[in-house]
Amino acid sequence: MRKNLIFIAILIGLTPSACSSWLPEAHKIDIQQGNRIKQEDLDKLQLGMNRNQVKFVLGSPLLQDSFHQDRWDYIFYLKPGKGDSQHSKVSLYFTGDKLIRIDDSQYHPDQQSLSPLAK
Repeated sequence: MRKNLIFIAILIGLTPSACSSWLPEAHKIDIQQGNRIKQEDLDKLQLGMNRNQVKFVLGSPLLQDSFHQDRWDYIFYLKPGKGDSQHSKVSLYFTGDKLIRIDDSQYHPDQQSLSPLAK
């Protein structure tokens, strides 16, 4: 009788792992963080704009480093439930209150448009 109970316990313990190959995969949500920047908004930026004008066009930056107060970073991150994560970044540099440089070398508008949340 005891051998039967042990056999049944082992059989029950192995059953879920054997069935997992045909079960549907659990739903995973998309994780989106940061500032989604459209190309048309980026095109509106002009050197010489003040900080308030830049905020009006792009919104508040995700990152304002207290050690680099003259740089604003607009970072976008998307981790879809299925697939690889996607990153995009635009850095703006100021002297005083004036925009002096736009670094869009890591800007990837095509990756930002893949998110269903970004619409």
